[in-house]
Amino acid sequence: MSSLRVLLVDGDSREAARVVQLLSHANHSVFDASGFDQASEALQLQRFDAVLLGASVSRSEVPRFAAGLRDLELRKKLPSRIPVLSISSRIAEDPGWSRAQESPPDAYLAPRFRPDTLASAIEALANGISQHSPEVPELSEIFSPDRFGDQCVGEPELMAEIIDLFLVEHQGQLEAMARALANSRYEQLSRTAHTIKGSLASLHAPRGRHCAASLEAAASRQDGRECHTSMLALESALAQLKPVLQSFRNQILPQ
Repeated sequence: MSSLRVLLVDGDSREAARVVQLLSHANHSVFDASGFDQASEALQLQRFDAVLLGASVSRSEVPRFAAGLRDLELRKKLPSRIPVLSISSRIAEDPGWSRAQESPPDAYLAPRFRPDTLASAIEALANGISQHSPEVPELSEIFSPDRFGDQCVGEPELMAEIIDLFLVEHQGQLEAMARALANSRYEQLSRTAHTIKGSLASLHAPRGRHCAASLEAAASRQDGRECHTSMLALESALAQLKPVLQSFRNQILPQ
């Protein structure tokens, strides 16, 4: 990726000027927005390769902004999913970061990042989105209720228990893997990917299991770029799987 179009969101004018200068010197085009409303307007008028949330964006605003962008993409039918990166690396390192946040950014950057680091991260994220996010996957690729039922001997209570446990735990596992990847803790990332791979195998969710296996293998090789790609693929697979599981669970044992 030689030249990028980046939407920078940062309410601190001095810090925003520093990032704009840094990226401009590396031949990237940067549009500076002070907040979500201005950024939303820009996204509807122009095409960007990535959204970069500056260090002044607070802890609570980062996932809220990411969720708002995803909602905007759906409502306005924007042509493609745009990677969201955050300079607030403290969030990735904080074990107390709330697991209730449903829309973490796609990647984190250190406050004093290099332009080539940003370019590599965006390229890996974009490749992961284009290669691993089919629009309408076959239902059998997402979840096999017949095989899952056979494994549980057709017991509704057991099936519901397994599904409920997965729905409770998977978001925390995703966030733990995101923190591990952001801090290059590949052994921890591999262990968590192995755990979620086992859960997905038990659920007979082949797409998700395959993505988790790819992430586990990439983490074992300490291949950061492939980890980013596989992580995006896994997030996409789980986003497809979650409503399917919830619907199936409600059918077999209404709450």
